[in-house]
Amino acid sequence: MNCMWKYKSFIFFCLITYLNNNYFAQNTELKDDLIIEDTIVKKEKKKIILTPFQLINKDTISLGPDDELVYDEYTAMGKPGVYDALHSFNYRRSDKFGGYINVKINAGLERIRKKGFNSDIKKLYIQINPETLTVYWFAIVGPSTDNFSYNKVDSRGSAGGGRKAVEKQLPRMHGLYPDLKPIKFLEFNENVTACFTWNCKPLENYTSYVNIQQYFFKYRGKIESERLYDLENDIETIVKKENEELNFEEFDIIDPTIDEDNSVAEFKPLENKKAPKKRNKKLKTNRQHQKFTK
Repeated sequence: MNCMWKYKSFIFFCLITYLNNNYFAQNTELKDDLIIEDTIVKKEKKKIILTPFQLINKDTISLGPDDELVYDEYTAMGKPGVYDALHSFNYRRSDKFGGYINVKINAGLERIRKKGFNSDIKKLYIQINPETLTVYWFAIVGPSTDNFSYNKVDSRGSAGGGRKAVEKQLPRMHGLYPDLKPIKFLEFNENVTACFTWNCKPLENYTSYVNIQQYFFKYRGKIESERLYDLENDIETIVKKENEELNFEEFDIIDPTIDEDNSVAEFKPLENKKAPKKRNKKLKTNRQHQKFTK
């Protein structure tokens, strides 16, 4: 009887084990299918569809009577650090590659001044074609309308570094022109679809962006009030910087009323001494004179 009961129990246990394993396997396969399907959906959501690139028609850009259109293009295709090369709107230090936008605009401003006008940059358009890694730009230079002459254009930027990476470069750039006032006239900020790796290898699917930022400034001469204002700011900045650099915690503050053993020092009161009488030089001189005249 006991053997029969043990045998039935063993058969029942094997049956339950089989059913559980079969159920677990089916659920695992279903779960794996759901994970794979969910991953595919996520990839599809991340895929970027490029819109057709439309280049500005330079003939449609309106110009004033004495304005001049300065324009050009350059491509970063095949360059090392391709997206760093793409945002080299002027040029990068490593290999001097770039579009030399600032240099060419400055030459245009000089031509306006040679015509007898105060020069100014009025517009700057920048377009980037992510599929060809080409930058197109169009600048309008002409006579100034505010009686100031803007003689210089300069810029700083970053590919992927964001606003902070750009702004930390600005003080050094402005320091190159201490006698000129900087005015920001364009804050370029565009997410360029990554069609290539940074080594310029083409990608089959576009799933990310490279943020490119560039701040453009024009510089004019300072008036007297601006010079005084900047001088005051420079002094405040220097004093603030010196105070920040001076760490008072590094120095021991000595209280003259405390001895080395931290006991209160005893100071004897000053003795009240009578001040010496001042001699009357005039009286002495008169006495000597009387002595010799007798």
